[in-house]
Amino acid sequence: MNQWSGQIGTPVDVELLEEAALAMAQSTIQNAINEAGISKADLARKMERPRSYVSLMLSGRHNLTIKTMSRALAACGFEIRFQHAPIVWGWRSKVVAQPEVQQPADAGTTMPVVVQTTGIVVPAWTLQVGA
Repeated sequence: MNQWSGQIGTPVDVELLEEAALAMAQSTIQNAINEAGISKADLARKMERPRSYVSLMLSGRHNLTIKTMSRALAACGFEIRFQHAPIVWGWRSKVVAQPEVQQPADAGTTMPVVVQTTGIVVPAWTLQVGA
C-alpha cells in the first residue's frame, strides 16, 4: 500500500484511488454510449479507431488518457466535467444476508435456500447506526 500524507496520520492507497478513477472514467463512457443510443462499433467509427480499441478502452486493461476520454464522450455528444472531493476513508466489512428463496425440489416440493454474501466492503457512511 502506498503511503500519502494528504491527511496527517492517515494512510492512503493511491493505487486504489487510481483504479477507482479509471473505473469511474470507463463507466462514464459506457453511460454516455447508452444515453446516446449508439453501439460500440458506432463509437469506434466516430472516434476513427478500430472496434477493438473501444473494447480495450472499456475493459480495464487500458489506461485511459484525458484526451481519449474526451474524444469518446464527444463522439457521444458529451463533454468531461471534472471536480475534486476530499479523500474519505473508513471502509468496513459488512455481511449481507439475503432473504430465504423458495426453489422447487426434484420431488415437487419446495426447499428453502439461504443465500448469504460475506465480505462485502462498503463505505462506513452507508452503514446505519444500530443496524
